[in-house]
Amino acid sequence: MSETPDEPQVIHDDATGRDFVVGGTEGSLDEEGQLGQLAWYLNQHHPAPDLTPPWAGGTGDRVTCDDWAARLPDRLTHAAMLMLGTAAGHRMPGVAYLGGITADDLPGLGVVFTPSEPTGDWAVSLHGGGWWRGAGSCLDNAWRPGVAAVAELSGTTIIDVDYPLAPEHPVTAMRAVTRAAIAHARQQGARHVAAWGESSGAALAALVAGDIDKLLLTRPSLHLGGLPDVVRGDAEIPDPATWPRTLIQVGEQDTTVPRFRWAEHVAEVLTYTAQHSIVTPTVARKMAKDAAAFLRG
Repeated sequence: MSETPDEPQVIHDDATGRDFVVGGTEGSLDEEGQLGQLAWYLNQHHPAPDLTPPWAGGTGDRVTCDDWAARLPDRLTHAAMLMLGTAAGHRMPGVAYLGGITADDLPGLGVVFTPSEPTGDWAVSLHGGGWWRGAGSCLDNAWRPGVAAVAELSGTTIIDVDYPLAPEHPVTAMRAVTRAAIAHARQQGARHVAAWGESSGAALAALVAGDIDKLLLTRPSLHLGGLPDVVRGDAEIPDPATWPRTLIQVGEQDTTVPRFRWAEHVAEVLTYTAQHSIVTPTVARKMAKDAAAFLRG
């Protein structure tokens, strides 16, 4: 199904007992209803591969998982146009907010995104992916466009860190390259340096909390217990009481990671109508704007 039908089509899904409208809904759906429409469509037409890490018995391979994630932003936009109609704007942040951003390779660290009006503040960003994926095609097509958007919206110069992945590399190696990126930002005269991580990248950001001035955690997965001992080493999430000013962004329909209440009690927490990977473009833009406001504030 690649084109919007001339007339909306109602499809009954026996598995959920719900009706789904392809071709745009009549009337308005609330955010939860919109998310349900998108999630159903994507699960029907673009189901996720097995994203379980290999050390936990997963059967998926890194390239397949990264390619699925790389296509997700465009598929979210396409699904929104099909399921919610074309009247509303369905651009993802990485399309809507790029402005005059520039990107330059930073050998050994990643890519630095410089906004058109830099404030002098810097950040390092850390992709998700369960510690073992999230680089490759996913990095360039899914994660980094959103990083660029937040950089432009906030005026923050952001180093997106291409850190080494498990199981080939331990957490100590990931933390070392992250700290090297923070040091580079400070060497450039940064007024403040923040760390922004998504999912497992949020745990990596928390591991360097003592080196930064702000901490931004998006859909955080802060549990290290599932990592093999050889990967985890002696890594421990520091006591949240020692963290700098922190914002946590969580999805109310996220069933992939739990809420980490022990961290939330010391942070500002914003909740969104979102699953872990699936979110409407409208809510994705709000999350990007909120992230930018935190980095700018």
